[in-house]
Amino acid sequence: MDHLHQTGQERRPVEQLTAERITAVRHTFYTATAKVIFVLQNGQRLSGEQSFAAAHAQASRAWWDLVEEEITGKKLTADHALRRVRSWTRHYLTGEPPAARPGTLFDHALAHAARIAARDFLTDSGHLLTQHLIDQAANPVTSAPVEHDHLRSDSPTPPASTVAGP
Repeated sequence: MDHLHQTGQERRPVEQLTAERITAVRHTFYTATAKVIFVLQNGQRLSGEQSFAAAHAQASRAWWDLVEEEITGKKLTADHALRRVRSWTRHYLTGEPPAARPGTLFDHALAHAARIAARDFLTDSGHLLTQHLIDQAANPVTSAPVEHDHLRSDSPTPPASTVAGP
């Protein structure tokens, strides 16, 4: 993941970093899928590493697609969308009931790839949110002063109640 460098590079907003991450995850998914298709179309043996890479890429994409859906579909800010999907991801990792019956080795491998993708999502999105908080602390948003009719700067004299009397 491309994090901000301490070498003075321009800081990029969390929205931009999130969009870049979604694009990178999709690219990884397309690449892993293309490799699997190539192997299968050429009658070659699909390795465990290729299967794992494709399953991991698919699961990673699913988490990041949820982030994009929250941003575009529900019009949430990137940081809010990341927090929501992180909550769902943590629930997936900790609240998933055990399987009712034992699965095959392949089933376990796919589940393992999905759990790793979920943990990777938590790590990567956590970095984005941490950077966002650092940026907010470094550049706090100052709210504009509230303008009251009796305190307008174009008033020739302050209201009588604010003038100190003798």
